[in-house]
Amino acid sequence: YERILSTALKLFNANGVERVPIYKIASDLGISPGNLTYHFARKQDILYSLIDRLEAEAAEVLASPRNPGAKELALYIVNLFSLMWRYHFFFESLTYFTATDERIAQSYQRIMQTAIKGSIQRIEDAIACGDIPAIIEPNSPKILGENMWAVWVNRLGVVRPGSDDEGDHATAVYDCAVHHISLIQPYASRTYISRLHDAVQEIISADVNVAA
Repeated sequence: YERILSTALKLFNANGVERVPIYKIASDLGISPGNLTYHFARKQDILYSLIDRLEAEAAEVLASPRNPGAKELALYIVNLFSLMWRYHFFFESLTYFTATDERIAQSYQRIMQTAIKGSIQRIEDAIACGDIPAIIEPNSPKILGENMWAVWVNRLGVVRPGSDDEGDHATAVYDCAVHHISLIQPYASRTYISRLHDAVQEIISADVNVAA
């Protein structure tokens, strides 16, 4: 079961869901298509299981302890973007998935709302401790959180380098993090932004070294 999901995830990320027939997943696993369909009757069932897992992992990341400090926020950003990158096939085909499958559309809405809520809470925490000044209307933490989500999803489609090694992962996560920081920068002090950026670089570098 786990091997099927991990193999399908790798193939979906590398090729796109629509270009991975179920017999290709079976072939990469070294099993017959019939053996595979014993566990998952359709490719769509594999897709549902992967998206259910994405939703559960996203809830876990977004439920991490809130702390307005730059290092803690950087860790949250990197963990969230790393998760989204691991399932980037989903975000790259988001329009198609959500337009053609109601179950997937509902999952996406839950993931999006949870992520936006997490961003709003962390923005409000940073305002409360003085790292970010109060946001002036008509802007608001809610609008800023929604804009962050829109940028994250957009970048996952743009930064696609064509393979999935650790270098690609690090590049994509850093790109998303920098775009995230750019949205905060007009509101935060230069010192806070510098600490946040340095912390992101340090965390990503440590992750790459561990993977190596």
